[in-house]
Amino acid sequence: MQSEPHPLAIGIDVGATKIAGALVTASGESRAERQIATQPGAGPTHVLDRMAAMISELSDISLETQASAPVGIGIGIPGQIDHSKGLVRQAVNLGWDEVHLVAELGERLRNLLPIWVETDTNAAALGEYYFGAGRDCQDLVYLSVGSGLGAGVICHGKLVTGVTGKAAEMGHFSLDVDGLPCVCGLRGCAETLVSGPGLLRLTMDSLERGELPSRLNRQEELTPKRIVLAAIESDPLANAALSEMGRHLGIVIAICAAVLNPALIVVGGSLGLAAFDLLIPAAWREIERRILPSTYTGLKILASQQVSSAAGAASLALFKAHPHDRPN
Repeated sequence: MQSEPHPLAIGIDVGATKIAGALVTASGESRAERQIATQPGAGPTHVLDRMAAMISELSDISLETQASAPVGIGIGIPGQIDHSKGLVRQAVNLGWDEVHLVAELGERLRNLLPIWVETDTNAAALGEYYFGAGRDCQDLVYLSVGSGLGAGVICHGKLVTGVTGKAAEMGHFSLDVDGLPCVCGLRGCAETLVSGPGLLRLTMDSLERGELPSRLNRQEELTPKRIVLAAIESDPLANAALSEMGRHLGIVIAICAAVLNPALIVVGGSLGLAAFDLLIPAAWREIERRILPSTYTGLKILASQQVSSAAGAASLALFKAHPHDRPN
């Protein structure tokens, strides 16, 4: 007798720059992946059309490879999620005020598959819990360091979302109310320093002061990648900028540890992964300065181990009905 095919789900990770999609098994294996530009400037309808086309393609692959449809679709997206209505609100990076995501996608896909939606960082936290660095951990905080700073929390094996879905909004926790202006309207938010733009700002400020030697200069186009590469090659100014960013990351981690006392902090995001080894020593020094040793005793800080950014989104569909089921 032919065995039943293993369930697959479609995960979609929507960012301001790209939409990543994957066909994922219950053990976290990615069977197929796709990536396209988001093009948010063309408006929500255009982005939704692109998402629907990617989902249809991945669903067809599932049918072709194992003769069964995916169990559902999970979507990780920036903004505030109204789960009861399938709404995405205030997705600033996408230019969305309010979009009926589930209804709009369901219409495009003829409502053939169930759809679940969560914030991108919450989906990523679930991905670490089910498939990544947190597979053996019931209490973890996921921090994504990229174009901004996002966070997601797993406590006693459950995702913490808060009453309005804005739990763990660490990127817009003001570390200095008289600090730099943030795109959210506040000043001194953590992501003004712990992010790609934050690293650029720290580097440019140091170049202006001229206090440290560097092969970087104001005439060339500076990017976070260029700064990280310079730091890896022992550039004093680049190392100092990343150390300062790591210090502020340490403040964020200390806040998370003081409030939640997690067993694990997972650092992901494009910049968080690229600069992990450069950021964490300074972060640890700041953690040790700010909270009691009993708060961080046994705490681990690990780099993200997810194979696909869409895996966490897929877990929304794979484990929604049985949230405590863990892959073997």
